[in-house]
Amino acid sequence: MDLILAATAVARLLSSGAARQAGAEAGSGLVAAIVARVRKLFGTDARSVDALEQARGGSSAAVSELASALAWYAQRDQAFANELIRWAAQAGSRSGGVTQHIHAGRDAYTAGGDQTIIRRAGE
Repeated sequence: MDLILAATAVARLLSSGAARQAGAEAGSGLVAAIVARVRKLFGTDARSVDALEQARGGSSAAVSELASALAWYAQRDQAFANELIRWAAQAGSRSGGVTQHIHAGRDAYTAGGDQTIIRRAGE
């Protein structure tokens, strides 16, 4: 999995209302574990910590900033990159898959031909 895609998926997971609810209910669930690990990784990096907090508060602009920070750290720390990819996969399995909406106007047929769709076994 691409680190940018994984970072974006995790940033969106952390910003979603369902994720905050699941984290509050579970206490030590996936979301709580991710937040704790990311806070530890970010340490004194105030900009990244701020992006994390704002994204968790629902700021869509902060989601992009958080995804960039997650990807930056993952590119420099292979262990964190592996965790990020695992979290993104877990988030995807809990959501029941990925839905992609495409709006390409009259070029939709052409745009559709340029896409690759990978299905998991058993679907």
